Amino acid sequence: MNNKNKAIRLSEFDNVATVLNDVAKEQQVQIIDECNQIIGEFTALQSIPFGNKIALQLISDKSVIEKAGYPIGVAIKAIQPGDLVHVQNVRSTRVDIPASIIEQIIQQMQIEESPCNS
Repeated sequence: MNNKNKAIRLSEFDNVATVLNDVAKEQQVQIIDECNQIIGEFTALQSIPFGNKIALQLISDKSVIEKAGYPIGVAIKAIQPGDLVHVQNVRSTRVDIPASIIEQIIQQMQIEESPCNS
């Protein structure tokens, strides 16, 4: 039985993958593609809860976040490979979330700053 942490990249154009279980900081995450083929492995720089995104490459400030081949947001700061990709470093292209709600999400999820952005 393979009990490695896994994340799925839904399109070859994606710069993020969705984790398939809760991942603790500094754990390895095996990246699989839509055909269940292993395409890489990353170290989680932060805890990443199930269903959230991990960065697969350096994503520079103001770059588009691609998931399933579609733009889902824009980076508001540089995102390192292995970082949690969420409200602390991305703004949605579809929904304008108020800053107060973003702060509540960060607090409730206990999102810590990436060690590379500190």
